Amino acid sequence: MRRAGVTLVELLIALGVMGILGGVNAAILKAGFESWEHNYTRLAVQGVANELMEALLEGGFDEDGLRDAVELKDARLTGISFVTLWTDRSHVPNRLTNKAQTFTLEKQFKAGAVVPVGQVRQAGSDDWVSVPVTFAYGAGNDPSRPDDVVTFSDPIPDGASIKIIYTPDAEVHPDVQMRFSWNPDDGQLYRSYSGVTRPVLRQMQGVRVERAAFLYYDNLNRLLPLGQAYSLAEVRRITGTKIYLLLTKGSQWKELTSFTNIRNVQTIGATITRGSTLPLPPPKAIKAFSLGDFYGMQREGIIELVVHVDQRPRLKMHLTFQTVEASDRLLLRQFQIEAPPGTLRTSGILNQTLSQNEFVNLLSLDRTGLYDYDYDMDIKDQLVLKGHQYMVEVTRCDFSVVSLFIRP
Repeated sequence: MRRAGVTLVELLIALGVMGILGGVNAAILKAGFESWEHNYTRLAVQGVANELMEALLEGGFDEDGLRDAVELKDARLTGISFVTLWTDRSHVPNRLTNKAQTFTLEKQFKAGAVVPVGQVRQAGSDDWVSVPVTFAYGAGNDPSRPDDVVTFSDPIPDGASIKIIYTPDAEVHPDVQMRFSWNPDDGQLYRSYSGVTRPVLRQMQGVRVERAAFLYYDNLNRLLPLGQAYSLAEVRRITGTKIYLLLTKGSQWKELTSFTNIRNVQTIGATITRGSTLPLPPPKAIKAFSLGDFYGMQREGIIELVVHVDQRPRLKMHLTFQTVEASDRLLLRQFQIEAPPGTLRTSGILNQTLSQNEFVNLLSLDRTGLYDYDYDMDIKDQLVLKGHQYMVEVTRCDFSVVSLFIRP
């Protein structure tokens, strides 16, 4: 009778086949793991690159980014310093102790900037609503003691919270400056603000920033020379920056660029001369419309701006300036508003002194608000411009350099 079993040869063959199959499986698993690791690394680099660029441009929760900049303070190839709007939440309204509803700003206001915005949130609500306010400069004798004030025009409901949003003076309060900077030694981008420095993105997943650069463009969309320290005049004329990032992890790398305009209140998107023509936001959408950076006037000068609606002249603003004796300051002596050009609507003597770098708010020339370009929710405007296309033309400019600041 034959005995059941396997021979040594059969066993060796079986073991050989098993070894081959095991090797194949190991190779497959290794290839799969390497493919997974490759894809994971590639996705990690892409994800970090996108998050980092988003943080630089938009900020994050309760943080600002470059798109929130209203004033540029320093521009370098590997770092940038800027000022964003300040939100003053320090006031608690009380109709018994503060019937006038007047509040002193906790930071000095940037002279010539856009008028502060007041907002109210009623008790039990999550929504902030903008409300009419008036603004007044303080004496300003002691910069360490801010005395600029904002008055809320409408009654503040009982139990409501308020906040005031405005441009702070970074010369008086350096802590309001925000800075982004690249450290090539540890491959990180850092945010410095209010005396605290920390990584822009805390979770980098082992990704390094191998290169970061900030490229700058002037108000004529020209790229400024790279790798140099810019003068104060050049910084004032920067209205855009391009961010370049190169990130790596292992053998994976990712390049990313993004361009953003900077609402630099020290200057604006265009240096104007006679004949300059620029697009305007509609009256209901415009947030800032002002003149600044006045240079090159002799003793007296005039600026005339004409607003065209659907290619028809509808509004003319005439401003007369004088130099101030033994001073580098200017005197905005008077203004005149015609609508349409040739029909006088309002005029006045202002005698407002300002430095060459301060701005004249063209949305509040007429202090009553009845004949301004913008649309006022709380005032029945006597001048209403309706159309589809809005342009502003410079018909006279007696300065060699003037900047026009426009922001929707």
